Formats: sequence, C-alpha cells, structure tokens
Amino acid sequence: MEPEVLEHILDGREKPTNLQLSLLRNITENFSEELEIGKGGFATVYKGVLPNGNVVAVKRIMNRHTIDDTLFYREVDSLLAVNHQNIVQFLGYCASTDKTARPQEGSKAHIYAEVRERLLCFEYVSNGSLQEHITDELRGLEWNARYQIIKGICEGLDYLLNEKRIYHMDLKPLNILLDSNMVPKITDFGQSRYDEKSQTMSTNRWGTRGYCPPEYTLYGKMSPKSDMYSLGTIIIELVTGDKEILNNNKINVRYFEDGDIDGKKQERKLLWLTNK
Repeated sequence: MEPEVLEHILDGREKPTNLQLSLLRNITENFSEELEIGKGGFATVYKGVLPNGNVVAVKRIMNRHTIDDTLFYREVDSLLAVNHQNIVQFLGYCASTDKTARPQEGSKAHIYAEVRERLLCFEYVSNGSLQEHITDELRGLEWNARYQIIKGICEGLDYLLNEKRIYHMDLKPLNILLDSNMVPKITDFGQSRYDEKSQTMSTNRWGTRGYCPPEYTLYGKMSPKSDMYSLGTIIIELVTGDKEILNNNKINVRYFEDGDIDGKKQERKLLWLTNK
C-alpha cells in the first residue's frame, strides 16, 4: 500500500480503510520516540509524516495490555460512521496479527508467539487538547474563543447523538482536540456505543471521574443524558476554570474508597454529600 492512499483519504478523495502495518511503521519511522506526541495508559500516539509533507496521527494500542478486540472494533465502527467538522477525521485502522518464532530451550522446536498490533490513524490536530487550555485561569482565552469552543462541542455532540445515535461515554477536555483555529474536535471513541446496541446496564465502566453522571458511575445506566452531563461539566469548567461548584448549601461531589469507611476493599463508589 502506497503512502498516497493516506493523502487521498485526508483530502476526501477516498474513504477510511484498512491500512497496512508496514505503511504506519514507515511514516512513524518505526514508531520512533522522537515522533511520539502523546501517551496514555493504553496507547501511544505518534506523528506520521507523509511524502507530501502532510502530518497525521497514529494511535498504537500498547501490547503490554490485553487488547480487547471487541472494544477495538466497536471504536472502529463508530469512527467509520462519523464525518463532521467537530469530530477528529478518521483515516483508517490496522489490525495485524503475526506469529514470531522463539527458540525453546533444550529443544529444536520453537514457540510461536502471537504478536498483535492494533492501530488507528487520524488527522493531526496541532493545538493540543482542551485540557491544556482550561488550566492556569484558561490561559487568557477570550470569552468569544470559549463561546466558539462550547458551540463547536455542542454541534459535534448533537451530530453524534441525534444523527448517528452514538453515545460517546467519555467526553472530557482531554478528549477534545483544538486545531490551529481553535476549532474543537471530539476524539477517543473507545467507550462509545450505538444507541440500538447499548445496554441499559453496563458492568464495565471506564468513564472519567468528575465527568460521568452518577447513574452511570453507580449503576451503569447509559443514555444520551450521560453525554449531556459530561457536556455540562465541560461548559462549567470552560466558563469558571473549575468543574466543581459549591453553592450556598455547600453541595459537593466527592469520591471515596469503601475501605475508607468500613475497612473493606470494595469497588469505588460515588457518594453525594449534601449539606455537610
């Protein structure tokens, strides 16, 4: 597969497709540390430089974690379905599985270990995440800039929920990228669900503390209201610089381990403390 295919997808001449591992290795210089632009708990993101000078972003899921193909293909399904100026442009994916021969001590036979690579490719968004711009007193963002960011996030979310019937389920400043014109683009669809395929209850809850509604954190209930709750929190944070607001009744939201209360190590729960 020639690098030109990415150039054609980037300018809209072709649609996102399955990409060869060799192509993604080539444009990232074999996933060079020098081209690393972001790293999280489950993936590393690299710059990929195309022959014409254009830059893309390549997200490589870390092999030290068990790669859940169900989650991977769910994310790909969501990304293939969307096309909006306020959602990061998806260029393609790579799902490569190979066998590597490793000598077996004391034997002529080899152990054939399975090596899996799961990668996603996107447009490169140059201005970082919204998270970087809402710290330090919003870093001097004028009100009009904040308003346009809020407006763009709302339009992108409206497209997801009302046109595509997709729940994002992990909307937060870190998952909103800003381009050179400060246009917001929603990204990271790893927890997304189609409305018709979503379950009323979810046992696997991976949302981010502070941005998830209590009905999801406590009971795993999913609905469009989940993303609306996250949106409201982001708007508060963009306007005030803080996602927690104390009113006159001192209503607050706090997180505890059950072990802090009864000495037993149990799963984290959300406790709403009112008038304390």
